[in-house]
Amino acid sequence: MYRIAVLFLTLFLTINETVAQTDFTWSEDIACIIYSHCTTCHNSNGVAPFALESYDDVVTFKDNILLQVTNRSMPPWPAQSPFGLQGDNSLSDEEINAISEWVINETPMGDIANEPTVPVFDTDIVIQDPDLIIEIPEFTVPNLSDNDLYKCFVFPMNFGEDIYVTGIEVVPGNKRAVHHVLLYEDDSNIPISLDNADPEIGYQCFGGIGSNNATLVGGWAPGGDPQFMPEGMGIRISANTNLVAQVHYPSYAVGEVDQTDIRIKYTTANQRNLSVSPVLNHFTSMIDGPLIIQPNDVRTFNQVWTVPTKMTITGVAPHAHLICTSMKSWAETPSGEIIDLVDIPNWDFDWQKFYGYNRPVVLEQGTRIFGRATYDNTVNNHHNPNFPPQLITLGEDTDEEMMVFFYTMTFYQPGDENLVFAEHNHAGHVEDCGFALTDVDEQLISSKIHLHPNPVSKTLYIDSELSVTNIIVFNLLGHKVIDVSGGEITAVDTSELAPGTYSIQIRSEGLITSQLFVVER
Repeated sequence: MYRIAVLFLTLFLTINETVAQTDFTWSEDIACIIYSHCTTCHNSNGVAPFALESYDDVVTFKDNILLQVTNRSMPPWPAQSPFGLQGDNSLSDEEINAISEWVINETPMGDIANEPTVPVFDTDIVIQDPDLIIEIPEFTVPNLSDNDLYKCFVFPMNFGEDIYVTGIEVVPGNKRAVHHVLLYEDDSNIPISLDNADPEIGYQCFGGIGSNNATLVGGWAPGGDPQFMPEGMGIRISANTNLVAQVHYPSYAVGEVDQTDIRIKYTTANQRNLSVSPVLNHFTSMIDGPLIIQPNDVRTFNQVWTVPTKMTITGVAPHAHLICTSMKSWAETPSGEIIDLVDIPNWDFDWQKFYGYNRPVVLEQGTRIFGRATYDNTVNNHHNPNFPPQLITLGEDTDEEMMVFFYTMTFYQPGDENLVFAEHNHAGHVEDCGFALTDVDEQLISSKIHLHPNPVSKTLYIDSELSVTNIIVFNLLGHKVIDVSGGEITAVDTSELAPGTYSIQIRSEGLITSQLFVVER
């Protein structure tokens, strides 16, 4: 399928190259986009399979790049939220169109003197000056007869006084061996007793860490980034306690050697206390469980949790395994208002993050938080670990399934509605290089616009608190398929669009935002 897509794109470019007109060049426009959004992983020391550190590198992979950016597979940023998500490295519609037209126009170089400096990435570690490093002992994954292994490592702590974690970064020593890492605090003696009772290094801890006193501090899963708390907030850890790192080693990692580190920033100054809690989970909040997916079946499951008192939400972390295909969470207030919290329409096990909101979400007492996830246990799901498909049940092994939404939250304080954790939804550019993007507050307009129905068949309606004066719809090749201007626009005719995913760019009162919608017949 991939080869067919590349051949189609190559044919498309050949047919259209004589008529495409563009002023985009590598040095003035495209280098800025690539260095800012792609080279962070695609560098000589990065996790990506090839480097994008020069004009020649990018031209070599131009067809692959065009395919990946136009279908929004790269850069990988699967989640969406009207409140904005910190570190959002996805490309804007303008950037996607610039790359598309640049490739179509045979990748002009431009004036090399205007090319931004190639960024240098000596390491992918973000927290270079931690206040504490938890060093997990070197560990070789043993043969456990195709069973995954959960290992807990205990670190007794004496800080002298309570601390507040303000940043945490898990640095897997061997990403081929590590499925995920969770760090807990536990002020009981249970983890030490369990550790002493196990003759091996650490102790086996399938599920939790074996103690009901444990509270989650943070973690890492494939594709995860460091977590930073909003200014003035932190996760409180007692002065005398145990930190317990739970590491999940999958069965396929037998023989691999790992030595994972956890790097922590903290302060002893008093902070607002944050908690990280799996309020939506496959045990206590399932509406239509249990989480069992028969072979050759596609199933959707739902969860709900009621907010016990007025809360301020600062982040979210959805979690599932291989056959999950989408995850979404939203809130419904006692008055019936719907608040979208996070949407991952194309779930990918390899890209899981603790997402921090750009703006807080304030939820009244009695608000219900919902979660929904779809699982495809058919041959159509290329992530399915079994061929032919097998029965999938609830479990923590990679070839089983989970459905969890962790929320980071604190008790509400007056004025939380006005807090801003991050100014912009779009990731900054290296050297403030000069690709011309409209510098607007996308979160503001996104929160005031609702598209429905989505998926849509004939008419897409736009409910907006602002006056919408222009909409542009792009297909996944980055080509403009609808452009409507003038007057106040409340609906878009989609009857002529082929089934598929589209991006709609909405301009309203000097602001601009983009959202995705799906056409189905």
